[in-house]
Amino acid sequence: MKRYLFIIVLAVLAGCAGTKVTEYTGTPRLLANSTILFLPTHGISDYKSQDLCGIARRLLKDNSQVLYLPEEEYNLTRAGMGKEEITKATMLDTGRLALICKKLQIRYIIGTEISSLRGGGSYGVYSEAELDPYNSTYNMDNESNSASLLFSIYDAQSGSVDSRFAVKTTINPLHIHDDGGGESRVNLTDQMTALTTAYEKGIKLIRKEMVSVK
Repeated sequence: MKRYLFIIVLAVLAGCAGTKVTEYTGTPRLLANSTILFLPTHGISDYKSQDLCGIARRLLKDNSQVLYLPEEEYNLTRAGMGKEEITKATMLDTGRLALICKKLQIRYIIGTEISSLRGGGSYGVYSEAELDPYNSTYNMDNESNSASLLFSIYDAQSGSVDSRFAVKTTINPLHIHDDGGGESRVNLTDQMTALTTAYEKGIKLIRKEMVSVK
């Protein structure tokens, strides 16, 4: 029992997460101390999307004001925009984004889109023969979780999406080798853990590259 608990603790502490950032249109260069509006992340629940925006608020709170589009519906409708016009806002509709920026008097809008989301198993046991790539069809990603997010940043000053980059996070399992040449693999995370990690990495990149104006 103690050995099993020890393995669980190791699995939590030693799970290997790797993140890759791909820049499509350059490094994000937002001005610090600006107001940034985040669009909902589609493909997940409203609650989880709001939770991700909460991460952005936490990581940017020292130098930016973060707004979330669903929370600004009242202010936008009061400013003359229809609810359907607000909820259908996407990063492809720069005309609508420009109108939202004008109504809220903000500089930037950030949209996030899930490119891929993959969940693996939490536990697997494999013999030496099963692990041999020449004798087995075993998939090395069986217990891995991964998520890819595309970040797009609209700048009201240029009237266009000036920065677009992708973040992919993969969380691999802990490998526990046995005396017979086989191994067990434990991964107590899930695909949403990978998604949250990728989102945090993306926001940290935005924060790191912000430009201060004196």
